[in-house]
Amino acid sequence: MRLARFGIPTILKRLPFTQLYKFKPNVVKSVALGTLFAGLTWKQALRLDEFQSTVVSDVNEFCCVLVLELTEGDANLQHEALNALKEVPKLVQKKSNEDDELDPVTVGVGFQTKFWEKLTRTPQSDYDARAGTYGSMPYGKGNVIVHVKAQNRSLAFETVQKVVRSLPKGSYRVVSERYGYKYQDGRDMSGFLDGTMNPSLKQQRQKVAVNERGGSYMIHQIWHHKLDWLDKVTEEDQEKMVGRKKSNSFELRPLPIDSHVTRTRSEDNKRLLIVRQSQPFGTVTGDHGLLFIAYAKDLNNFNTMLDRMTGKGDGINDQIMKMSINSYGNYFYVPSVQELQRL
Repeated sequence: MRLARFGIPTILKRLPFTQLYKFKPNVVKSVALGTLFAGLTWKQALRLDEFQSTVVSDVNEFCCVLVLELTEGDANLQHEALNALKEVPKLVQKKSNEDDELDPVTVGVGFQTKFWEKLTRTPQSDYDARAGTYGSMPYGKGNVIVHVKAQNRSLAFETVQKVVRSLPKGSYRVVSERYGYKYQDGRDMSGFLDGTMNPSLKQQRQKVAVNERGGSYMIHQIWHHKLDWLDKVTEEDQEKMVGRKKSNSFELRPLPIDSHVTRTRSEDNKRLLIVRQSQPFGTVTGDHGLLFIAYAKDLNNFNTMLDRMTGKGDGINDQIMKMSINSYGNYFYVPSVQELQRL
């Protein structure tokens, strides 16, 4: 049942738990706004507190993505590690009660999709390595991911430190630990605005990223930018690669058929909605690029985007892969807090 046609007072009166308004007004307000403005069903709206905090919250000033490989030889040791990971969402206490106010730090944990399948016996799809004219998208190792978003690098570091120290010795190996940061006014290091078409409201992001169980699918890729090469390319040609104006992110008209905007849409030019949480990483003299992070309620849009970027079906490849090299990619399932506790 959808109640977008009712006003907020009417919605509040019709809520089956209106008596909670006196004690939990923010929960009731969020449910009402979710049903009114985002087109959510009651079932979706009532799950506002169940998904992990990193899924729909906005990008913060800094982030860290920690990828681990849990040891699978010792069942008892792995069980201890999983028990520790179940506590990850509790490591950080929520500071703000306002939907539009960022907490100082948020943290979430996910599991590589086939590893989640093994743990829960629920069928899952895997990440497929891909290759195209301008480069490849290799399959990356790791069966656990921790995503931290923080106001400063110290908070990100300390949160990751808490996670790692909670795990029993010998239960894991580190695949990667990378720190990202907000660049300029939310731009990629290439100078283009990132996430232009991202859903702006929390309820909209929830509709795109959270499934009926309160869980979400996450894609993580690491892209290494060729900035020295890009500096030699004219701004006009860069814009044709991306499909947007560099200054204001307006979409080009007409859109080049091999631009990033075109290749990350469906064959009939429909937008494929995901919740982007990407942030740049690196140094001037060393490695630098983009920690691509995004959430969705299933893997369909991710698969379509990656297939089209590498020319599957029509042989047209995404020009953006000329300016960046992909070294890592994988899918992870980020369970609801309840699903996590049932592990």
